[in-house]
Amino acid sequence: MSNNPGAGGIGPVAAVSRSPNKLDVFTVGSDGVIYTAAWEAGDTAWRGWWPIAGVKAAPCAPVSVVSRSKDKLDIFVVGTDGRVHTAAWQAGDSKWRGWWTVGDLVTVLHAPVTAVSRSADMLDIFATDRDGRIRTAAWKPGDQAWRGWWHIAGGMAAPGAPVGGVSRSAGKLDVFVVGLDGRVYTAAWQPGDTAWRGWWPIGAVKTESRSTVSAVSRSPDKLDVFVVGSDGRIYTAAWQTGDTAWRGWWPIGTASAPRQSAVSVVSRSKDKLDVFVTRADGSVATAAWQSGDTAWRGWWPVAGGHTAAGAPIGAVSRAPNKLDVFYTGGEGGIHTAAWEAGDTAWRGWWSIGSLICGMSDPGVSSWVKVGVAFSSENTGHSEEAQGITTDGAAWFLASNGSKSIRKYGPGPTLLAKIDVAQGKMGGHVGAPGCFGGWIYVPVQKPYGVWKTPTDFSTHQWLPAATTDNRLPWCDVNPLNGRLYTSMFDIFEGQHATLFAYDRDTLERRPEDDIVLAPGPIYLDRIQGGVFTEHGRVIIARSDPNAVFCFSSLTGHCFGAFKVGGSETEGVTVRSWHFGDITASVHVLELDNDASLDDCYLHSYHVPDPERL
Repeated sequence: MSNNPGAGGIGPVAAVSRSPNKLDVFTVGSDGVIYTAAWEAGDTAWRGWWPIAGVKAAPCAPVSVVSRSKDKLDIFVVGTDGRVHTAAWQAGDSKWRGWWTVGDLVTVLHAPVTAVSRSADMLDIFATDRDGRIRTAAWKPGDQAWRGWWHIAGGMAAPGAPVGGVSRSAGKLDVFVVGLDGRVYTAAWQPGDTAWRGWWPIGAVKTESRSTVSAVSRSPDKLDVFVVGSDGRIYTAAWQTGDTAWRGWWPIGTASAPRQSAVSVVSRSKDKLDVFVTRADGSVATAAWQSGDTAWRGWWPVAGGHTAAGAPIGAVSRAPNKLDVFYTGGEGGIHTAAWEAGDTAWRGWWSIGSLICGMSDPGVSSWVKVGVAFSSENTGHSEEAQGITTDGAAWFLASNGSKSIRKYGPGPTLLAKIDVAQGKMGGHVGAPGCFGGWIYVPVQKPYGVWKTPTDFSTHQWLPAATTDNRLPWCDVNPLNGRLYTSMFDIFEGQHATLFAYDRDTLERRPEDDIVLAPGPIYLDRIQGGVFTEHGRVIIARSDPNAVFCFSSLTGHCFGAFKVGGSETEGVTVRSWHFGDITASVHVLELDNDASLDDCYLHSYHVPDPERL
């Protein structure tokens, strides 16, 4: 494990009690491996962390866990392949069983998979796929494979949006999600239904796309849901049998939290609720309600706990009126605190082992140029070459000179070419990106994105509602499925912002913007950028030429270095071999000739490419 203090992001901790006074927690380490630790009554320290090998996830990806019956555990995570994977353990096992892939669903790399057991040994899971469809799959004893994924009543949300789920009594399911309009919606299923019912809007509260709706059943057939509103306040709504509509939303005190923060909720005994949140100042706070209260009590600080603003809190009740909470600290370690009836204050925070989560430093200063993976000299397409991208099998070169995209195989061998129509009309063709079998090409004047499948079989134009100097490059972030670009020039005193768009409609999604922290070299004149499956974004600038690496979660800068010689254009990531040396990062440089330009794809060896 890396000793880097998780500066690039804070990973969530999933917690469960599989039987009274037993705790199991799960998280993704900075190496992308899923780890678990355990505690039970009588232990003087936590046991673990043990790796659950066989699947890799993006750093800080959520792990979901459920106990479908006593001393049984099932966990779920989205791997770096975008597929949902599951593993299982039960009393008597000496190691975890799995991983198994659940069906054919593909989603973004940070999509949570919500798991619910609606009766003993039955499992239902929920996720939003890469196209925004809200889906479910199911398993019960005797099944040889998971059944599903079914689209729930046509529901749509942001790619990978969290789906809250709960079983309020045996055999019943209720799910919750923030829709594309920012409202909270719910759907329901119970035995005898042939299809899901819903989606029904819950009240008028608005929140940010991709926000978590947390749900709990504090007694049979009662539901309570929680969300951070678009104003940052924490809201709750409730429903019980006999209600014809949801009651609420009520704000819980005056506390606030950063946008898209999750509210953790637990019912420690019948008709009691405890909620937890990390506020904008990084403090961990809790509030409580029980039957008979006319208002929520709190917010109280939890033992002085402090982490990154809005960081998720894991919460569980391991026995009636006992609470345990967990968070990842700014140093990347995992901490826990506890409370039980009779305590006048929370106890903790205690560190759980030495595991480091978050995003490790990719060691930018150790990247070394080792060769040229692609070149083109004195041609119409090397003229004003603006960027290159890859699907892992071919190179795709964008030229503002020929206003085209060209596809190359080994050699390089020209496999296909296609003109960018808006470029032919006078627009500037920029540095492209590749995601999900599509090439995305930014164009300026007219502003927009031209997209085509990697086989060039069709194409589509997505106009952008902007007239400023953005769209010199674009790429899709696999962690959330959004398309990003930036301004070309960043003025003194401003932070560079990566602007988020819906990749299918080019609708602005400012709630997913990424503000880049300052680095060792001033960042402006941005020419290209590429997102990696492990949560980094690599940016290329010109005049002076330089390459930067940031966290695509927090905008933290891991480092930068200057590039000598020609004008730096686009940047991409692909495993490419020069004899025994592997190069992972490739920077397109343009040699501006008096007649036709030359372009060269300079390749860099990265000592630990898993950290890209």
